Amino acid sequence: MHLSFAVLIFCFVLRSLGAETRPMVPEDLWNLKRFGAPRIAPDGQWVAVEVSEYDLASSTNEPNSQIWLLSTDGRTQKQLTATSGRHSNPRWSPDGKWIAFVSKRGSDEVPQIYVISPNGGEARRVTNLPFAPSALKWSGDSSTIYFIGWTWPDASDVASYKRRTQQRKEAKSKAVIIDDALFRYWDRWLTDGKKPFVFAVDVLTGAHRNLMEGTGHHLPLTQPSESEYDVSPDGKELCYVTDHVPALGLDVNWDLFTWDLTSRSDKERQQPKLLTGDNPANDFGPVYSPDGKNIAFLRQTIKFFYADRARIMLHDRMTGTHRELTGNLDRPCANLKWINDGQAIAAEIEDSGHVRIGWIDVASGRVTMESKPVTERAADFARTRPLGVLVQSSFSQPPTIIAQGGGMSEPVRLERFNESLVSRWRLGRVEDRTFKGADDRDVQMFIVYPPDFDPSKKWPLVQMVHGGPHNAFHNDFSFRWNPQVWAARGWVIAIVNFHGSSSFGQEFTDSITGDLGTKPMIDIMKSTDWFEQQPWIDKDRLAAAGASYGGYMMAWLNGHTDRFKAMICHAGVYNWHSMMASDVVRSRERSLGAPPWDHLDRVDRQNAQRYSKNFKTPTLVSHGENDFRVPFTQGLEYYNTLKQKGVPTRFLYFPDENHWILKPHNALVWHREVFSWLEKYIGQGAGAGPRTD
Repeated sequence: MHLSFAVLIFCFVLRSLGAETRPMVPEDLWNLKRFGAPRIAPDGQWVAVEVSEYDLASSTNEPNSQIWLLSTDGRTQKQLTATSGRHSNPRWSPDGKWIAFVSKRGSDEVPQIYVISPNGGEARRVTNLPFAPSALKWSGDSSTIYFIGWTWPDASDVASYKRRTQQRKEAKSKAVIIDDALFRYWDRWLTDGKKPFVFAVDVLTGAHRNLMEGTGHHLPLTQPSESEYDVSPDGKELCYVTDHVPALGLDVNWDLFTWDLTSRSDKERQQPKLLTGDNPANDFGPVYSPDGKNIAFLRQTIKFFYADRARIMLHDRMTGTHRELTGNLDRPCANLKWINDGQAIAAEIEDSGHVRIGWIDVASGRVTMESKPVTERAADFARTRPLGVLVQSSFSQPPTIIAQGGGMSEPVRLERFNESLVSRWRLGRVEDRTFKGADDRDVQMFIVYPPDFDPSKKWPLVQMVHGGPHNAFHNDFSFRWNPQVWAARGWVIAIVNFHGSSSFGQEFTDSITGDLGTKPMIDIMKSTDWFEQQPWIDKDRLAAAGASYGGYMMAWLNGHTDRFKAMICHAGVYNWHSMMASDVVRSRERSLGAPPWDHLDRVDRQNAQRYSKNFKTPTLVSHGENDFRVPFTQGLEYYNTLKQKGVPTRFLYFPDENHWILKPHNALVWHREVFSWLEKYIGQGAGAGPRTD
């Protein structure tokens, strides 16, 4: 049965008449309770979810998280775990008797796998691992839990792992010799020799084994998740993703392999079976069908292009053939889930600045999805009834968990964790518009107005530029760059999904390849033209802000226009030549249209540094030391250039952050400095001019 999630008209009602409301502040982002992906029980009666909260009064930056149970009729919410710390990754056993989760308790040196009855009581530790487990999955008979663990290829057991750890600890030199092209990723060094493997642990005995031992493979080193493996319903076969190339970092080709789990003798065991040798680009996200006859997976066909749309494929295990289900869908898909009857697959589909849950009919390939003014993610479905749950959010709505199906006429909200806080907010209106951008093509933008917007007054404008560049600003709730928090300062916030953005078709996404700056800049400038024509925008108080590629666009704009009075550049690319220090470099040959040692003029034409003689706009530059994607020296180069030229600038440096500012106290400092910088140059609200200090 196909589930159809109707539009949830979400409205927070004040708890008492006459209660005062206020605009959002950065602290609100950390006072909200945050949810993990909801997991529905096999019978659909309950949902298990990780609920995290931060304490801003504490000196720690770590959240406390507990497992909660939410009844799918929306009437009951109860806390299942109670000890301090983090309890994460809840997963129901197929028989519904247990919930597995990951936690670090008591004498645990690292997090371990625990199980607890949904009826409550004490949790029981299942594992005694020397390394932390992640990405839990249950076997079909509820006797085994699968997980991902990082260890050395020859150290799957506890004793050998501890011995290797002790040897490294006692080494007199900490020097590292690097031969590989891929040796760090985001903020993690990959030089200790550990690899990620799929393990199985017996729930009764706690005995664990490396299921990939003997394959000669490991999961991708780039933060593997549960999307990189699955086990057949009968437990006899493992399907996994590995980067199937001679040298990691010099090439990339994620392939699917299957591995027979029934044989115990090396002589009986066959070699891993390659399923996707027909495709030189990435295949990933395998999910077995409920009857075990098929494997659904995702496929990209363009090498070195992370934004190539992911297509849904179906592999027939009996014939060994596969076919594409979404050949007529020019949108990227993610997070596949089989519907309980096996006749359809649910997926997250990016579409026009939103993420929508779509349903793909396996027989016909027909795609059904509803256009809603919200973003939906993390859908999960009951096994024995047509009922599903998901997380829904928007610019104006923090994530909330809803249930739909099973005879419900309307979606049911399952929790009220944040209602009291959100009911105090006075939010700005959100508008979804289209204008003519580069090449006279339609370009989408969202506008978030200040909470007390009065069109008879003049308001400052801030262009908020997304990263990627092949991402999009979705109508979603962000805990980092939240446009409602910015609009609350009295600024109109413009959010342009410029050329190169995802969710508008593959040609639009690929339209800036080989010229990363021109069309996005034209789109942003044409958007600014439109705003300047509005009687309620103050043309003398325009600013722009962006991170990552958005930070690149700040430097690019600075070299091409003095239209903006101030800019915010966070983790921005400034010099493509010195981006060879990044963690991932091979793919940029395609995006820039040339390798860094050939056609340097082609690369240099896209270099913000080339236009530094034109820099005039006061810019706040911020960066994290542990940013391996855009090394923090990029921020230093940009800051030093501005400083030497006498352009007003300031450098905001975080020694303990990566590409993002993820720690609450750091985030509050970041917001304070960013807002102070903008207020200095464009003021705050209608009629509030720049500061004179």
